[in-house]
Order: sequence, then C-alpha cells, then structure tokens
Amino acid sequence: MKVGFLGLPGSGKTSLFNVVTGRELDPAEMGKTQSRMAVVKVPDPRLPRLAEILSSAELIHPEMTFVDLVALHHDDGDGLQNDSLTKLVGDADALALVIQGFGEMDHQGNELSPAADLEALLLEMTITDLAIVEGRMERIEAKLKSSRDKSSVERTLLQGVADHLTEGLLVRDLPMSEEEALLLRGFSLLTNKPLLVVLNVADDDLSGERCREAIELAERMGLDYEIIAVTLEQEIAALDEEMRDAFLADYGLAEPARDRFIRACYDLLGVITFFTGNEKEARGWTVEGGSTVREAGGKIHSDIYDGFIRAEIAPFAKLDELGSFAACRQAGAIRLEGRDYITEDGDYLDIRFSR
Repeated sequence: MKVGFLGLPGSGKTSLFNVVTGRELDPAEMGKTQSRMAVVKVPDPRLPRLAEILSSAELIHPEMTFVDLVALHHDDGDGLQNDSLTKLVGDADALALVIQGFGEMDHQGNELSPAADLEALLLEMTITDLAIVEGRMERIEAKLKSSRDKSSVERTLLQGVADHLTEGLLVRDLPMSEEEALLLRGFSLLTNKPLLVVLNVADDDLSGERCREAIELAERMGLDYEIIAVTLEQEIAALDEEMRDAFLADYGLAEPARDRFIRACYDLLGVITFFTGNEKEARGWTVEGGSTVREAGGKIHSDIYDGFIRAEIAPFAKLDELGSFAACRQAGAIRLEGRDYITEDGDYLDIRFSR
C-alpha cells in the first residue's frame, strides 16, 4: 500500500511526511524533481495485547509506504508537466492532498485561501487526466480510420471520462461496470485514485475554522478530510511518552495525528487487519475489505491459498475478553469456516491447508 503526499509549496506536506514517518527531511532542501519514500509500521494497539495473550516473542506490524512527492506550482512555470506528474504518482494507491490552512499569506504572497489551493490541486490533476484520456482517444481514432470496424468500447468509455472531467468532476465518481473499471485502471488516472484532503492548520485553530470553505468544497466533492496542526504534531512527536500524553491532554487531543492519519489512509484504501500468531510472533496483516478467508490466507503464502481446507477464527474482541485461544474454544467463541467466509477486521486466523 502506497500513499503519496501532494501539495503546493509551503503547504507543510514534507513536515507532515516527517510526522507520519519519523523522518527529519528539511522542507527547504526538497528539490523540484526529487521525491522521498519511507516505509512505516502501522500502529495497532491490538497487536501488543495479542502478543501478550500468545506469549509471542516478536511483534510484526503491517506496513504502509508513504511518498513525499515533488511540490506543484501555480503559475511560475517550474512545476511538473502533465506526463511527469503522472509518472511521479502513477503507482501510488491513494493521494493525500495537503493544504495550507495556517498563516495569513500563501507561498506566493497572496492572501491565504485553502479552498483556492484545493481547487488548484484538483484542477492540475484533472488537466493531467484529461491529457492522458484525449491522447489515447486520438490514437484509437487513428486506428479506427484504417479499420472496417468503426466501433470501440474503449473509445466510448474514454469519451464519457473526458466529458466527466471537462465538467470538473472526478473520475472516481463516474458510474461504470467492473469491466470498465478494470480497463481504466491501466491508465493510473489521478482523479480515479482515493483522495484524502489534509488541512494543515495552526495550533490555535484545531477545529479548522479558517479552512471552512475548503472543508465545504471537500464535502461537495465527496472527499474525506483530516484537520491536522502539523507544527504542533512535530512538537508532540519529539516528547517522551509521559510528556506526550500530558501535552495531548492540554490540547484536548485523544491521540497523535500520526495514528489518526494512518487509520484514515486505511479507511481510504478500504483495507482491514487480520491477525496470526504463536509463541514465535504475533503478526498483523492487511487485506482488502470483503476478501474471503482463503484470499487472506494467500496474503500469508500462496501455498495456503492453493491448499486451503478450513480456518478457525476468533474475533480479537473475544480473545481480549477471555484471554486465550483455549478459553475462546471452551466458550464456543471460535468459528470453523470454509473458504468463502468473508474476513472481518480483527479476526485471528488459524488456517489449515494441504501442501
């Protein structure tokens, strides 16, 4: 799973990247053609508890990759071209659009307008997608001219996508069949990806009042959003655990934004966590929501998918409550399921398979 951070200069995206990943990149040194990547262990308070129950020697967290992408520019000509932007973020599974919501002026010295910055990012992405779609349509048209068959399913689909983009709408909101969605996936269109708006606010505006218009825009576009005071979170991250808890309490925060942001990315990507474990290790795995237990087993090893027989399943909540797998079995809290069982978030799986 890979999430790219996209934003205009001065948005604080590199600082947010540092908060989420624990890196210490200098935003001033981030060039216009260079991105940074980091792999992060996904925090989950259930995993230490599972390790305690199973007396596991090691914890293995699921991982997520974050990429601090090159900053975009409004009009000064040194930003990315459409094809470069596509290459830059094409393999990201989702994008976090970081918006400046602090201070009085933006990076160009204009009056701060988070809504205008969000519109600028979405417009850049739309223009990029439209250029890709129109380029492909031109190539299809050229082929059709030399063919007796003047119809094209792909051409019809792309025309609909182009019309949708021209209206200022996101490709992800265009109704389409599974076959059409599969066809479009190969284009890696930016507005077809899950998008999360991150409003980077001042520490005296944790409710995001100065970003009200941007929030309303995100809601109209059907975009998820998070309000994060990145500078404050950098200070929190530098504290030891005891002082961190007190600091969070002073600001009325239940948890560091890092955890909240990663959880929001999970929700955005539509993934869930299931667990396996023994005395050697307690491990969390990610799988797409709606996956069968056989597909979940395939995430562990292809042999499990191929030779799947059945799975014993204990919900984490029951394991936590009863304290052991044996106690769950005695209480009848363990289910025996076949290959078509839909895995739920927090399931502990013990899968039987033939080699």
